[in-house]
Amino acid sequence: MRTAKFCHGFAFRLQIATFCMLAVILGTASSAQVPAATPAPDIVVQGEREQALQAFVASMTNPDRSRQLARWSGRVCPTVIGIDPTQASEMATRISDIAATLHLRPKAKGCLTTMLIIVDNDASGVAASLAQRFPISLRKDGQGRLNRFVASKRPVRWLSVTNRCGFGGCFLSNSRLHHAESPAFQAVIVLVDGQQIGKLSLAALSDYVALVALANPPFGKTWPSTSIMSVFDRQSPDGTPARLSEKDMAFLKGLYASRADGLGQSQRSSIVARMKKELPRN
Repeated sequence: MRTAKFCHGFAFRLQIATFCMLAVILGTASSAQVPAATPAPDIVVQGEREQALQAFVASMTNPDRSRQLARWSGRVCPTVIGIDPTQASEMATRISDIAATLHLRPKAKGCLTTMLIIVDNDASGVAASLAQRFPISLRKDGQGRLNRFVASKRPVRWLSVTNRCGFGGCFLSNSRLHHAESPAFQAVIVLVDGQQIGKLSLAALSDYVALVALANPPFGKTWPSTSIMSVFDRQSPDGTPARLSEKDMAFLKGLYASRADGLGQSQRSSIVARMKKELPRN
């Protein structure tokens, strides 16, 4: 199993990548045959499946159900620092490949960083330093989120910076009425604690980081066992593969297919509907 190797010159690369990111912030299904004589069990199964998908989406989205779900619009540019350059390139490529399946335009040569992935053995120190040096930019999504980012003891923590009107204006022209917000990410920082990832493979860590960077799930959740988000909570033997699950990918496709200006509950319902289409009936 391949694990991350730390590289030298980290502080300099962190400074450069962070400033590049801040420039962006400031510049802007098989079906089962059911016997006709016994329809009732099929209705129960469908209801249970719907509830399970609703629970999955609820666990991956903000607990405030009225809040709209943000996502990336257009180009994304992941930059990975703190590990061996070859491994960093592999992780960035994996994130870009997943982003491309969601009809995003992944990293182009020379692009400004929008996803900054940092791997460091002193993750708490790095988080505190970022919050101290860039407090105004990093608390754009709320001081509470920044505080949780700094205080977290999880193996991976993340913080988003969101433009509330990223997909368009928030006001109706010639009207005092507010148009629904259409939030889009400006930047996401993902901070990996090198001392806590254990023997997790580079492939598994890359998939975990990709889901975090593309969906920005909230802290403080009990992750479903059917998602890679639970990988650090599983009691599984070493060597057990961990990749994005079918539900993870269906969730991402549903998120990026939902209306950017829809209400939070409407977006969640749209994601569930898309997941039902994407996933086989078991």
